[in-house]
Amino acid sequence: MTAFALIPSQVPCASHIIRPELKDDRVAALYANAENDGDSSAGDEVVYSPLPPEASSSSASTSTASSSEKQDSKKMIRMPRTGNLPDVHWRAIGMSHLRSHPNFQPLPPPDLINKLPTKEHVRNFRQDSWQWDYLHTGRCTTSQCSAALGFLEPKAAQFLGIPKSLQRGGVGAWNRLCQVPEDVESLVEMEQTLCEGRSALDNEEVVGSWRPGAKVSDRLWVPASKLRMSAIRTRPFPFTAKYIPHLTYNELSQRKLYLQHHHQSPSPMKTRMQWGNAQEATSILTALNYFCGVDNDTVIHEVGMCGAGFDDQIDDPLKGVKIGASPDAIICHGNGTVEVLEVKNHCPFVWNRDSSKSHSNKHNKKNKGRKQKNKKDEQLEDGEVPKHYLIRDFQLERQIPPMYIPQLMMEMLCVGDSVSLDQPSESKYLAPICTSAVMVRQTATKGAILLRLKRDEEWIQEMKYYLGKFQMEYVKTGKVPHDNFFWDDDPKSRYRKFLQRTKDLSERVEQVAFIDHGRIQRAVFGGGVKGEVP
Repeated sequence: MTAFALIPSQVPCASHIIRPELKDDRVAALYANAENDGDSSAGDEVVYSPLPPEASSSSASTSTASSSEKQDSKKMIRMPRTGNLPDVHWRAIGMSHLRSHPNFQPLPPPDLINKLPTKEHVRNFRQDSWQWDYLHTGRCTTSQCSAALGFLEPKAAQFLGIPKSLQRGGVGAWNRLCQVPEDVESLVEMEQTLCEGRSALDNEEVVGSWRPGAKVSDRLWVPASKLRMSAIRTRPFPFTAKYIPHLTYNELSQRKLYLQHHHQSPSPMKTRMQWGNAQEATSILTALNYFCGVDNDTVIHEVGMCGAGFDDQIDDPLKGVKIGASPDAIICHGNGTVEVLEVKNHCPFVWNRDSSKSHSNKHNKKNKGRKQKNKKDEQLEDGEVPKHYLIRDFQLERQIPPMYIPQLMMEMLCVGDSVSLDQPSESKYLAPICTSAVMVRQTATKGAILLRLKRDEEWIQEMKYYLGKFQMEYVKTGKVPHDNFFWDDDPKSRYRKFLQRTKDLSERVEQVAFIDHGRIQRAVFGGGVKGEVP
């Protein structure tokens, strides 16, 4: 398989695991740097241990290298910005590792949950569980909310500035809401279907205080307060805990399978989605480090799907629409303030259209009339390999795109009036506990920005109204929504005012902080493969 590895630091032929047996003088200096875990910075000074083609040469040829060649090897290498294999796992910290962080409260494994005191307790199922997937059936979640509101229709999308690549209409939302879940209407049926736990422990104890074993946590994270100052590191450690990455053989195998599959069928859209999923925990850690740095009593809570507690409400503008939202986490500040956390990872890999066109033209001229027998092994006659991807430097804006406003508002609504469902709350049934949302927009090369959106009750009521309207006019009647189904050409109409308010909210966000690229904590592998983690 001929291909170029592609990672954001433009280092080709990168290895996820440092192999000490490689002793080439030309990479020795880079290896020495890679073994430094970055106490003062976690930026991109060190990314991976690069293994250029020369590293595979024999030791004899290496020993005969002249001094001038050695000096040239120490110079900065100009790395390409194109390639075939986008490394979506680039320095990513996995969710299974984040669950062991001292300032992160994880959810227990699904097989430990043995009962549901209320429907809202389904939020205790992790987002990587089959129960979380099952709960989407027939429910208007944040992935379908914008579509059901008509925001992804051509005219509304143009008004809000939503790119054409994301305009998918309301048919998907209509199909979702037309689904009827089987045997999960009542609380008893929901418990019988979803709960597979047979733990002897009390359910409240399991959910409220479960943590990975101490050996696992100590192996992955060392709190900053326990780090000793040294002659090399004279400044305080920049993060709440030091990360000691351990890549399991299973994780490494999965990454190899991904690369093989991706090389056979490259897809820019799939790459963006995989990048967002793989980098999610790293972005949550960015928010954790910032907020815990301001207040060490802050705790980030893992959460599943919220909002099932609204299922049985009557006389509601939703008209029977079941709603749900899965924030990436919930931030519980030391002063009692609660915020939902949503992270967006901007993929650095874009489709290299120029290279594709160039390769296509050359191939058609040189191989006119011949069929392509094997695209994955295809190579030009002059030895050139077509590079499908290009690295971009995404420039952050102090704005939450309008298409994400429904997602954040839905998350604030669905969190309800309590974070800990099994503990009494003074605000229970009186007022929503979550009054704002924090969005982390993180890049691979240009740092991250933290933005805050305040809860807007009037907007939420309008959202409920139009979701109920979608339910009554299309879902209940079985009528497929037509193009621009809510659009009104009158700028003073209710819907146009709703769109304008959405646009205004996206621009009136508060900038919480800008995190410099070098202050984002990422993984730097340097010790081989270790044992399994939960």
